[in-house]
Formats: sequence, C-alpha cells, structure tokens
Amino acid sequence: MAHVSPAKVLTPLRLYLLGSFRIEREGQLIHLPTRKVESLLADLVLQPEKHSREKLAALFWGDVTDTQARCSLRKALTLLRKSLGDEILIADREAVQINPASPLWVDALEFKRISEESEIENLESAIELYRGDLLSDFYDDWILPEQEHFRTLYLDMLLRLTQEMRSRSEYERAIAFAHQVLASDAADERAHQHLMFCYLAIGNRSAALQQYEECERVLQEELGVKPMPETTALYQWIKQVPLQPRVHAALLTNLPIPLSSFIGREREMAEVKQLLRSAKTRLLTFTGAGGCGKTRLAIQVAADLVDSFKEGVWWVELAGLMDATLLPQAVAKVLGVREVPNEPLSQVLASYLRGKQLLLVLDNCEHLVTACAQLAQVLLTASPGLKILITSREVLNITGEIAWRVPSLSLPDLRNLPPIPQLTQYEGVRLFVERAIAANPNFALIAQNAQAVAQVCIRLDGIPLAIELAVARVKYLSVQQIAARLDDRFNLLTVGSRTALPRHQTLRATLDWSYDLLTDAERVLFHRLSVFAGGFTLQAVEAVCADKDETNELAMLQPTTLLDLLSRLVDK
Repeated sequence: MAHVSPAKVLTPLRLYLLGSFRIEREGQLIHLPTRKVESLLADLVLQPEKHSREKLAALFWGDVTDTQARCSLRKALTLLRKSLGDEILIADREAVQINPASPLWVDALEFKRISEESEIENLESAIELYRGDLLSDFYDDWILPEQEHFRTLYLDMLLRLTQEMRSRSEYERAIAFAHQVLASDAADERAHQHLMFCYLAIGNRSAALQQYEECERVLQEELGVKPMPETTALYQWIKQVPLQPRVHAALLTNLPIPLSSFIGREREMAEVKQLLRSAKTRLLTFTGAGGCGKTRLAIQVAADLVDSFKEGVWWVELAGLMDATLLPQAVAKVLGVREVPNEPLSQVLASYLRGKQLLLVLDNCEHLVTACAQLAQVLLTASPGLKILITSREVLNITGEIAWRVPSLSLPDLRNLPPIPQLTQYEGVRLFVERAIAANPNFALIAQNAQAVAQVCIRLDGIPLAIELAVARVKYLSVQQIAARLDDRFNLLTVGSRTALPRHQTLRATLDWSYDLLTDAERVLFHRLSVFAGGFTLQAVEAVCADKDETNELAMLQPTTLLDLLSRLVDK
C-alpha cells in the first residue's frame, strides 16, 4: 500500500453562509482578515466555475484603478491560501476558481442540493440548515440576487412541507410550517390559504376566518392589493360549511391548494360533477397524456364536491410511492386509520369506510395500476357510499370503472384568428397569457404577438403542461422566438416549476415517464410502429411488426399477441 504523507491529508473545512458568515476546521473558528476576503470566498464558492481575474477585480475593487484592483485581488487570494491552505484555490494568470477537490462543506450548497430532491422527508433537514438569509450581514451588490434565490428556495420548501403535512392530516405540523413561511414573508397568500384550511380541519372556524382577515390586511398594507379570488372563495366556503364532530382531527378535506388559477374547463367540470353525483358512478378514472391537466381538474372538481360527501373528500398523492405494497398504508395515513394486528390493512380500511359517504381521490396511479385496481375493488365492494376518483395515464380496467379522457384546452383556428378580445376566450391562449403575465408583468397580448401566441398553443396541442413550459421562456425570449424554436421543443421546454414533480419539469421527462412504464414487449412494438408515417390498420401491424419465426418461443411479438399489445399501448 502506498504511503500517504501527512502533509497530503486535507483537513475538512465547514463554511456557513446561511445567516452570518462562519468557517470552521475541526470545530475551531477560522477568522479571515477582512470582510472583503470573506465576500470573495463566498462568491467563489457559490459560483464554482472559473472567474476571470479582471471580472473579480472589477466586482470587488471597482472603485480604484485597474492596477490597484488586480493588486488587491492578488493579496486577497494570498490571504485565502494562507488562512485555509493552498489546496482551496485553482488559479493561473487569467482565472481563479474554488478547487472542486478541496474538502469544503458549504451549508448553502447542501441546502440547494436537498431542495432539488423530490424526497419530502429530506426537506426538514434542509430547513434546519437555513439559519437566516444568505450572508445576512453583508451588503455587497452581488449578494442581493443570491439572497433572494436562496430565500425563494426556503419558502418553496416550507410550502411543500406544509402541503405534505396537510395531505397526511398532520394539521398541527402543517400550521407550524405555514407560520414559518409567514415569518419570512407575511404576504405569502398560499401560506394564509393553508392556514385557513388547517384551522377549519381541526374545527377552529373562527381562527380560519381571522386568518383571511389577517391575509387581507397584510396584502393591502404591503402590496396594495386584495386577496386572490381563490382565497376569497375559500373564505366564503368556510363561513358556510357546517362543522361536525369527528373521531379524528381531519374534518372535511386535505385537498392540495393550487398555486395558480384554474383556466376554463367549464363544460368538462359540469360533466364530471354530474357523473360523480350520479348513484351509478362509483369509480371514475381521468385518463389522458402526461401534462393534459388530469390532476388539476381533479383538484377543482373535488373541491367543488366537498359539500356533497358527509365524510368529506380525501386526496392521496401517489407520485412518490414506488412500492405498490405500501398503497394501503398511504391511504390509511390520509384517512387517519390505524393498522390492526393480524388483519390485512385493506380490510381494516374497508371496515372503516363501511357506511361512510366519502370521495377518495387517488392521484398519479399509472405506475401502481394493479395495486390501485385491487384496493379499489375491495373498498368499493365494502362501502356503498364510497366513490373513488382516479387520475392515471392508464385505466384500472375493473368492473364498474368509467374512463373519462381529459381533453386538451380549446384552441383557435390559426387560419382565421378572431380579434384579440375573442382570442382569449380560447382556453389555451388564456392560459398562455395569464402565465406569461405572471412570469413577466410587462407582457401583453397585442396584435404584434397574437399570431405567435396562437401558433405556440396549437403546435403544443393545447396541452397545459407544455404551454406552461413554453411560457417560462417569455422572461428571455419573445413569443415569436419561442414559436420559431418549437421544432426543437425537447430542448426548449425544460424550465418547469422547481417544486413540480420531476417528470413535470421538462417535456422530455413527461414522455420518458410514460415510456418507462411500458413492458419490454410494448416497447419493441412501439419502436416498430414508428415505420408507419401516418395511420395504420391492425392488418398492417400484423404484417410488418410481428416476429417472422413463429416457432421461436422467445420471440416477443408473436402474431397472436399483437392485438393485446396494441390495445395496451392505446390504453397507456
């Protein structure tokens, strides 16, 4: 074994940038000589790519001559090496960067890394890292946008945790996280909405109503605006909903609070609500392509039907559940049902639901289709008053299921565009315009961009997720530029919400999720179908796509299996 010289062993450093600046080695504080040197180190750590010496000198010593600035930079870099070790930096005559191999742990970078994960359980550890705004006692100009960025990450994580605790019926924890949001931003309307829901859920209607009044006051004082229509509608609903004693903390619903307005779908809403109110409908499945708006429509429908179910409307989010055997536990957690020794949890749930009038929403079921079908069968058989609403890219295919395909948003005819006031009556255009204004307050639908807006919406087939991904680009591109780049849409539509499901953050990830759910045989058939430039008949598929050697038992696409495989592809 090669001998490692003690001089080569690098002692780890811990750098704290969230809150006050602090750097430690083996528990001992290290004091850098000046605030300017601390600021330089923070900049190099947060932006780990190469920095030109000229840029750094101008950024930190821009008030002196170029020669003096470069001299000051050299001295600062020397002081950093002297204080932290030569290995901390990589530098040459032109550029400087932090050494990626140096044993440096940074709280801000760890916080950012965890924020990008989808695992909700890890977010609480990230919250603990946030001891305050980034470099809260520094006042350099370069720090301000970084402070805002990390503060936004922090608030987003708190809101995700609030929503998660609500979905688990852990209302006290949800309330605590929402108050943390308001401690940093008293005008965050989403946190006020969460608190209104949570207070109602624990039976404290007066606190829920007072929270609206507090929201109204803060928004007026700080922003000079009124609460959003969604918040006011929630307030009116809370005033009217009857309070009834419950056997556990959950009152009426744990539905997620959407973070954006709901566009259109009036006809679809009316049709679906009529179906769910019908005694004949026990299991309704929303199907459709990824990003078509299944989840958003389900939230809106379920919220409107809360008063129709004596025991409420309960939302079970399944996107993050990869183990199908844990499905009963996920449902039980939302309903507040405890396991019983030596009894299958599905039967415990069935006993709990027997005699109850309740709407259960299972969201994002396509990767758990078999488990969802089995559990739905057990629960519906046991409880005549139960209705289940499913969102899935594939139907469950069980008796009594009504499959309802969620359509794309309505679109204009590009060859005969109506005047601008009428153009916004089309749901796809209205979604684009509303989200564009949210991303860029200076955006407006005018004669010069109306054609391009319509073109983008039509080229994206009126799919809400695709339109929202396109809108994210209006901060940097004109609508005409976005339309021109749609031929490369997989590289264009890559800027989704940081808090969205990973598969909803880019268009490619949305399609990959569906593709990954295919079996090996389905993928082979899907590949072979690509030879058809237009439509095709079953006879053409059998002639072109089947494996020719019918005696080979290992062949994936036997002629006798093609109809079944093709049907499954259509379903998915």
